[in-house]
Amino acid sequence: MFTQEEPKTINLKNDWMFKAFMTKPQSRSMVAGLISEITGIDRNLLYHATYIGGEEIAKRQEIQKKQSTDMTIKITDHMQIIVEMNQAYQKHVFEKNSLYAMSRIVETTTSKKEYTSIILINFDNFNQYETSDPILIFQIQDKKGHIEVNNYISYHVILENCSDKNYNVGKEIKKFANFIKEKRTIKQLEEKYEGDEEYMSVIRTVEELSKDPEFAGYYDIEEKHRQQLEDAKETGVDEGIIQGENNKAISTAKRMLEKGMSIEDIADCTELSTEQVEKLKKEQTK
Repeated sequence: MFTQEEPKTINLKNDWMFKAFMTKPQSRSMVAGLISEITGIDRNLLYHATYIGGEEIAKRQEIQKKQSTDMTIKITDHMQIIVEMNQAYQKHVFEKNSLYAMSRIVETTTSKKEYTSIILINFDNFNQYETSDPILIFQIQDKKGHIEVNNYISYHVILENCSDKNYNVGKEIKKFANFIKEKRTIKQLEEKYEGDEEYMSVIRTVEELSKDPEFAGYYDIEEKHRQQLEDAKETGVDEGIIQGENNKAISTAKRMLEKGMSIEDIADCTELSTEQVEKLKKEQTK
């Protein structure tokens, strides 16, 4: 966890950190400029939109698990942007994100024949398509380019390419890609963005989050899980095995909570952290 005595490098691509600092009012100017440059939507319209982190997407079937977006930007009742940070490649991650976005169209479209328009923005911390383009744009169309669905579009912002000086990309996008590119301490961030009021406001938000003990616990859980996946790739272990073991531990912890066992005992038996068990307990009491 973060401590004031020993400065820690902060991973801005961490799911918990990303959705937290991106949705804060202090980040609004930066985010509005970034999303405007990607989509072409008016910056002022984006600035005054509603920003939600971790919004749940309705299940389409009983067997489906509840999923949540990293960030949802509600511009109007019938125009929304879903933002996802894909920190590391996982099997079917793009398909899942697209299906979640399309389910939002079904979920929010009313009987008034006014279909909701959904824009999905993926920030990819890897180059799965092995492209030299900074941004890829996808729509549902046939081989001749006829677009079948006009109210859905997906962007893939390849962070590696966007931060590369050799690739031509908008200044807001390049600046953001370099901002979250690598882990830095708060001091290093301050030194790099000194004099930039917009980004210094974001850094202040990140600093406040890093000093919050509860948030830091969630952050550490996510970092530990991500490291497990990275280690699995290096050793050739299927990431599905790692994820399966994690899911099994969580399922066991939930049953133990239902039986009234203590958080400390559950953490000891399942090898989950006490912070993660406390989070599960909070979810069960909602």
